[in-house]
Parts: sequence; structure tokens; C-alpha cells
Amino acid sequence: MATAVTNRRLKMTTGWFSLKTVEMNLSKVESVSIAQGLLGRSWGYGTVRLIGTGGTGEPFSGIAAPMKFQRAVQSALDGVRPPPPATT
Repeated sequence: MATAVTNRRLKMTTGWFSLKTVEMNLSKVESVSIAQGLLGRSWGYGTVRLIGTGGTGEPFSGIAAPMKFQRAVQSALDGVRPPPPATT
């Protein structure tokens, strides 16, 4: 399993015999959600779901350190998206 977050896109690949790969431009990412059960929290793995602008969700099970991955995506998004306009 491989995950990568760059300043332009993110990529997730899973599988041994058959591969599943998703690449998404950071500008198209709406949210990253994490699901962890009791064992996942104890052992440090979980399911990451990437939700794009069309509302489509791609779940990836068995991701190690899913919270760390989510923080990396949020950090990359902060560098890509302009800050919200100031309100007075």
C-alpha cells in the first residue's frame, strides 16, 4: 500500500494481486474522513475515505497512521487554497 501527498495531488494505491489506484488533484478534494474501530485505534490503522468535488467517495481500508495522512492532506490543502476573505 502506498500513499503520497504532493503540493498538487494525492495518490493512494492498494492491493497485492489486483491494484486499486486513485489520484486526485488537491483542488478537487472536499474532505478526508477517517474511520477506526477499537483494534484500528490500538494498532494504528483505519479506513480513509477521500471525498471529491462531485461527492464521490473512495474508501481505502487498512491505511497505517490515517490521522497522519489526514494532517498531511490538510497541510497541503492549506498551501493550495487561498485563504478565506476577511470579514468585517
